[in-house]
Amino acid sequence: MVAGRLTEHPARSVALIEAGPALVHADLDGPLGGPDFLAALDVPGRTFPSLVATRSTGGTPSPYRRGRGIGGSSTVNAMLALRGDAELYGSWGWNDVDAAWSLVGLPEEEVERAELGVVDRALLAAAPDAEVARLTRRAGLRVTSAQVSLWPALERENLVVRTDSMVDRVVFDGRRVVGVCLADGDVLPADRVILAAGAIHSPTILLRSGVDTPGVGLGLQDHASAPLTLQLREAPVGGLVVGSLLQRGPLQFLPMNHLGASAPGLGLLMTALMRPRGRAGTVRLSSDDPYDDPQVDFALLDDPADVAALVAGVRTALDLLAAPSFVEIVDEVYLDAFGTVASTLDDDQSIERWVRSAVGDYVHASSSCAMGTVVDDDGAVIGYQGLYVCDASVFPTIPDVNTHLPTTMLAERLSARWLGNTAI
Repeated sequence: MVAGRLTEHPARSVALIEAGPALVHADLDGPLGGPDFLAALDVPGRTFPSLVATRSTGGTPSPYRRGRGIGGSSTVNAMLALRGDAELYGSWGWNDVDAAWSLVGLPEEEVERAELGVVDRALLAAAPDAEVARLTRRAGLRVTSAQVSLWPALERENLVVRTDSMVDRVVFDGRRVVGVCLADGDVLPADRVILAAGAIHSPTILLRSGVDTPGVGLGLQDHASAPLTLQLREAPVGGLVVGSLLQRGPLQFLPMNHLGASAPGLGLLMTALMRPRGRAGTVRLSSDDPYDDPQVDFALLDDPADVAALVAGVRTALDLLAAPSFVEIVDEVYLDAFGTVASTLDDDQSIERWVRSAVGDYVHASSSCAMGTVVDDDGAVIGYQGLYVCDASVFPTIPDVNTHLPTTMLAERLSARWLGNTAI
């Protein structure tokens, strides 16, 4: 989106450097354009294949799926179109959010009732305040950030797109940016560099580059989640994975109608904490090799208040699953892949033990280059000239909704500032 916006000024020469593959119309004829985001995640090359993360302190690292290639995570996400609490943005001093939202071009389409899966319908019946989801689609097909913002700019002479090119580090003359060095050793000169590699890889590039601004890679957050696995009487495979949701205060309850072809007959009801207090997560270098993934530790449950909130959410989820609409479609509720049944969660202590052992994320990495600490209100890295960050890493705290639309709004907000600012 940033590349597309900056090329609107013909005097600027813009190079978009992407670690992964290109995105063309034909790519969207298959899973990347369809309703099943789990199938999209399995498309080769569209996620980082070996990236792992630790969810809770002392836990075991496990795969962490991040979008890779032109379009980023917008090519593989669940497409939920949520904007977040205006008061939260206001608390950050963002008084231009309404203007930024007016520039966001991603379509928002409400799910058709006929598309809803069995878990969607059960949730909507069990909770009068549940809602049919809005997705970033048009006519039932996924619309990525690249389609909206980049494709219209591809014919402009001042834009070069270079795919399958891993960035190693930013190159400086003193504390002034002069370019970027790719993993293959190629150095590309630049007067300005904007990192938009996400809350895992932007701090990684900064750390490899020797950026010494305090706070880089610290304060990492995600939305902690607790998944209850549903053995369904029907066995749907394919189709829309998520078509509804329930938001109550700081909690989101998200149904998944199926878990892909490898897990027939299973669905999920996820409980997620959308307003976590803990900020102990970190991104650290494992080595200086750009092909080595960083060490990622979310420390999701280091704050006792977050544990208590997630425990309360699981209690609510169990109450929802006791509703007639769920009883009609679910044979059993499991806590793990070993067949432990949810009926063993008979008090807060047992729920807390399970939450601590099973806590997951929402793949919403955020706040590892926080505005006000690492970057200023224009996204400029403090203490350096010509270096900017524009992705979910710069949120002062994690947004209280799924991060796709808020990150797009952030990109519009910063691009508008840059386009009106002669400093860039």
